[in-house]
Amino acid sequence: MTEGTILIVDDDPVVRDVLLDILSDIGSYKTDVAVDGLDAVEMLKNNDYDIVFTDLTMPRLTGMDLLRETKRINPTLPVVVITGFTTIDNAITAMKEGARDFITKPFKVDKVISTAQRIIGEKKLLGKFAVKENYEASIGRLNAELFKKLQEIALLQSTSTELDEIYDNREIYDTIVAMASKLLMVHEVSFGIVENGSIKIKSALRTTATSLPLAGTIFEKVVSSKHYSIASFGEVNPLSGIPLTSPFFSIPFIIHNEVFGILSLSNKSDGTAFTEDEIYLALTFAKKASLRIENNALYEVFYNNLINTLKALVMSIEARDSYTKQHSERVTAYALQIADVMHLSEEDKNSIQFGGYLHDIGKIGVRDTVLLKPDMLTEEEMAEIMLHPVIGDNIIKPIRFFPKERELILYHHERFDGKGYPAGLAGEQIPLCVRILTVADTYDAMTSSRPYRTARTHAFAIEELRRCSGSQFDGQVVLAFLQTPAGRGEAHGNRAV
Repeated sequence: MTEGTILIVDDDPVVRDVLLDILSDIGSYKTDVAVDGLDAVEMLKNNDYDIVFTDLTMPRLTGMDLLRETKRINPTLPVVVITGFTTIDNAITAMKEGARDFITKPFKVDKVISTAQRIIGEKKLLGKFAVKENYEASIGRLNAELFKKLQEIALLQSTSTELDEIYDNREIYDTIVAMASKLLMVHEVSFGIVENGSIKIKSALRTTATSLPLAGTIFEKVVSSKHYSIASFGEVNPLSGIPLTSPFFSIPFIIHNEVFGILSLSNKSDGTAFTEDEIYLALTFAKKASLRIENNALYEVFYNNLINTLKALVMSIEARDSYTKQHSERVTAYALQIADVMHLSEEDKNSIQFGGYLHDIGKIGVRDTVLLKPDMLTEEEMAEIMLHPVIGDNIIKPIRFFPKERELILYHHERFDGKGYPAGLAGEQIPLCVRILTVADTYDAMTSSRPYRTARTHAFAIEELRRCSGSQFDGQVVLAFLQTPAGRGEAHGNRAV
């Protein structure tokens, strides 16, 4: 005797076969398959089904369009969408369009079976109550369950969006703990990194543990099995060493088939055990967070390789001109001192750190005969030199995620009075970080030897900065520079120069 009738719609034969095996052989459901959305529409018109499982990305008719067509043919027929984890936002959109639930690839057998059982069970329950007096109460209870599901999906969507905006793994650890507490409504949460036979707690809520051995704990079981585990009442809490008074739920974070971290949850607000839906929700969240951490690590490797490549270009410029050796490093250090005095954000300081070092990268496109000329430049040669900010911007332009750094490279020869180049910006049209770099760059240029003159004294350079304050330079930036170690003032920071 079959448990119900299900239609599977997917253009991928592997996915169709896996779902078919799960639902027909293990779940004992009568199961039909459709190779795409149009095929499914014809089958829906000629057959009665209890559930439709459909992929979202298909040729001829998408899963979203099939969902709408299904609701037109049979408004009460439940639809479960199948999606990859990285496209979970599409599943949430489908829920808003009327889908009953979603499962992510690669899917687990128990999740597929439990989803089918729950939906068909609700349908049978409605059938029983349809002829009884408490029909409205049954509808109300099912609506409440659906509302709870939608709340969970909405919360998962918001956490997914928030995680995607975090690129610092040190920050993401705290975020994971806070999100998990909110998502699963638990009072005790910890996240740790697995290192050398122990787990280093990076962030935690209501626990003071910092480093624990894996041996003999639930953590060791999670690492060896690469699967979640739940410790029950009376077992030892690995974080405190005392018997548990509530279930302790540990989830592995996996990259390249290796467990690198563990998220642990305990002490639910309602005092109950973790339900199957809550376990699935936690695992889905953990996958998303793990993917974010992996992407951050890959981004960091890419970023460091990119920085090293660009630094090599700068070094090649400085190797051509001994007078400007380490000029970029000094300018960046001075600019960061000014940024400290002016209380700039860490984001702005990071932009100065990178953009300052690269601000003269465009000089790689200037001929040696011009760059190293010991005499005064001709008008033609000066025009060539004045192209280096534009050349530098063109080098960095393909790297689309460095907009502030590009400003530093392109505009560092602009003047506060609008008489600079290449764009002739004036006043606050020039970004603050650029105005800071300009003061630092000019100070270092004056106090460094050039092919056509020897280095000026610190006193001379300070007097020039004061004289040109409000014309060539932003007066507030000049005042800030005078408070830095480089300006010989009292600084808020002690960066080495």
